[in-house]
Amino acid sequence: MDKHLSKVKKFIADEELIKGDEIVLAGVSGGADSVCLFNMLCELSADLGFKLAVIHINHMIRQEAGEDAAFVEKLCEDNRISFFKKDIDIPGLSKTTDASEEELARNERYKAFEEVATMLSERYGKKVIIATAHNANDQAETMLHNLFRGSGIKGLSGIKVLSFRGDFELIRPLLVLERDEIEEYLTEKGLKWCTDKTNETDDYTRNRIRHNILPVAKEQINNGAIRHAAKAAEYISEVDDYIDEQADAVFFDIAAMSQGGIIINCESCAMQHKVVRSRILMKAIKFIVPHIKDIQSVHLSELDNMLQRTEGSESLSLPYGINATREYGDLILTLGDISPNEQEDADAEGFFIDKDHLEAGGDHVFNIPGLGKVNFKLFLYKSDMKIPTLEYTKWFDYDKISNSMQFRRRETGDVIEIGDGTKTLKKFMIDEKIPAKSREELFVLFDDKDVIWIPGYRISSKFKVDSDTARILEVKLISD
Repeated sequence: MDKHLSKVKKFIADEELIKGDEIVLAGVSGGADSVCLFNMLCELSADLGFKLAVIHINHMIRQEAGEDAAFVEKLCEDNRISFFKKDIDIPGLSKTTDASEEELARNERYKAFEEVATMLSERYGKKVIIATAHNANDQAETMLHNLFRGSGIKGLSGIKVLSFRGDFELIRPLLVLERDEIEEYLTEKGLKWCTDKTNETDDYTRNRIRHNILPVAKEQINNGAIRHAAKAAEYISEVDDYIDEQADAVFFDIAAMSQGGIIINCESCAMQHKVVRSRILMKAIKFIVPHIKDIQSVHLSELDNMLQRTEGSESLSLPYGINATREYGDLILTLGDISPNEQEDADAEGFFIDKDHLEAGGDHVFNIPGLGKVNFKLFLYKSDMKIPTLEYTKWFDYDKISNSMQFRRRETGDVIEIGDGTKTLKKFMIDEKIPAKSREELFVLFDDKDVIWIPGYRISSKFKVDSDTARILEVKLISD
């Protein structure tokens, strides 16, 4: 067996990435890395007992993109591998959002991976794993990119060998190989690949690191610079996981959910190591606004200083309208101007949104525990309207909603529609690794037993806007 293939096979076994009797859906662009991934998985499929399928995404950015798709399709045809292609108009979509083409392409690419993976899982009744061709150079580039941007330890941990995307495991079997090793493998096998000309320019930050920093580090500092950087990212990832475990172990002894937010005992939290305190504070913030991206180390440092002071009361405003207040030995985090006592007269069993009231017109605002003020608005849909992509502004097809809606905690029998299938809400929360305590406290928007929206996570496919939509229900988190 080829030495590079043996290296990858051992890596897959050591990391337990493929266990057998699965379908591995590989993202293949036609570039050197993905052709290497494709060929290695073809060689390993019989030995490891999995079935291989391929998905190719045409982002419709480059003129030669059609040629790349044809190349990958022929590659699959020659090897009798199932091939799926998705055309996504990234330039067109970029006009409807503030996200960069690079970020938009990445998000849409993974959405397409999930769609095909869901279809394969339902068709064959097997576990589906998504594989991408990230390698050691990508790992080093990612770590340096995040370092230069001022990221903390989580950013420096780089690309995970195994992570989760929706319902699916996402594996990177080539992280053990450098790009030189990949090209050596392809050359020895006599394999061809496509060249993405955008990778040859310095238009993107990653390309500048790739072309101008890593080669110098390898040639003038240490020949193993890329390997060492990738190994450092792997080690930092392990440290990051350990910090998470330590924070999880004490979190609910230190912090408590309230109807208006979350309360942290300052004395108990201050006793923890500084890095654990920082992670506890970040977890508390994410209970209020999941997937928040704009909290920086300076914000966590200010919160840390607040909880360590022994006298007086003070307050601090954070991104997303989060308020932090220290009172009587407690650090209280709330959203907007909501205090922990504001919801005392609210119905603890749920918050009903009457469709008759919505149809009367205007804005309707509700104070929802753990979220804050949520605005409901009904209006007619026009085909030229741009569907928002913001985390906390969601549009739904109003006429698909059968009952008066309710924000409430989960109950037995609740389900969410994902793609063309359904999943129990309990299983979804477990798969998304939502902490057990948070699962009990999280308020979700329902139509009877059907999930409409899990704030901070996803909306149900059942209520999505489509070409037949006549009326839009906009649900928007507001901070004032």
